[in-house]
Amino acid sequence: MATVVQAHDRECAVCTNDFTTPKLLPCGHLLCRQCVISWMDSKSEAACPLCTCPIVQHQGNSSRISADVVDALPTDSVMEAIVESASILMMVDLCTVCDDLKAEYICMQCLEKMCESCMKIHKKMVVSRSHDVESVSTVTPERLAASRPALCADHVTEKAEFFCVDHNIAICTPCVSNKHSTCPDVKSLDEKMKSAEEEFDSLREKLLTAEDNLKHAIDNINMRVQTANVTEQQNMALVDKTCDRLQKMVEECRKQVKKLISDSVSKLKKSLCDVKIELEKRLGKVTSHKHLVTRATTVRPRPALIHAAQTLTDRVNSLDLSDELEADAWVNTSPEIVKCCDDVMKEIGDELKSINREIFVVEIKTTTGTFDVTELEEHI
Repeated sequence: MATVVQAHDRECAVCTNDFTTPKLLPCGHLLCRQCVISWMDSKSEAACPLCTCPIVQHQGNSSRISADVVDALPTDSVMEAIVESASILMMVDLCTVCDDLKAEYICMQCLEKMCESCMKIHKKMVVSRSHDVESVSTVTPERLAASRPALCADHVTEKAEFFCVDHNIAICTPCVSNKHSTCPDVKSLDEKMKSAEEEFDSLREKLLTAEDNLKHAIDNINMRVQTANVTEQQNMALVDKTCDRLQKMVEECRKQVKKLISDSVSKLKKSLCDVKIELEKRLGKVTSHKHLVTRATTVRPRPALIHAAQTLTDRVNSLDLSDELEADAWVNTSPEIVKCCDDVMKEIGDELKSINREIFVVEIKTTTGTFDVTELEEHI
């Protein structure tokens, strides 16, 4: 099925008008000759506005004039013919013969638009009776371009029947005998057309194969990206789960160490408190007897003083006047704390080794080798 070029496909991406001398860029896109020149002059390293690929593949020689560079690019003669045919079809729909009636037909060879009456005359004339005349409404620019006869490059009114390979132009029969008589490679136009068609078929097959391979490669990359995304989510969940466990371990260790310290200090404080209470009792007894001795000395009733002195002496001698009382020794919890922390560190190490074993590996094959997403192992 013939490919139909849509109206927007005939437009230049820079000027948005129909192509004028469409130049084929290295990336395969088309731009008008003058648009490419202006685009290159406005930018130091001009790239295709459609895909950003370089317009000139080797821009080392920046002294070259833009026009010379652009003229070295091939011109898409097929698009030129399609654009020209489209402009003919879009012209005023008046008969080019009688010039006052609407044109309903077009001659595919001489490109004349005609009303029904003029069409009938056109089909009867000797010079044009073999021409194909079709309804304007059914003709596409592609069909019109394909039906136009090949004309001699030197004699634009003569039909070309040969092709000079040396000059790369179509020529008529008289030109073969005259201007191109010394050219060593002149072939029949039909033969050259057949050869070109075969070459196009071969190119099309080659490009279709390359297109399928590239699409398959891109699909494969998309699948790998999707796999990488899934793997990333799984690995992130695994890391979160492991870190939650590690955080819980550390929190339990914190609580346990704090409890060890708290219990040890509480025991010491209770022992010290008991000692303090006992010393305060001794102090109370000493203070009370001190008051008794002081009062007896102040009053001094002689017989009573003798009796009180003996009594208080016996009482004071019976009192525990020592200011020394041993509290329970401080229990050093450092070994237990160290053991608790060592146990947690060992569990954390085991967890990190476990996540290292469980981590999902994403392997991405590239044109330059294999990239293995296991760098996390180095940090673990």
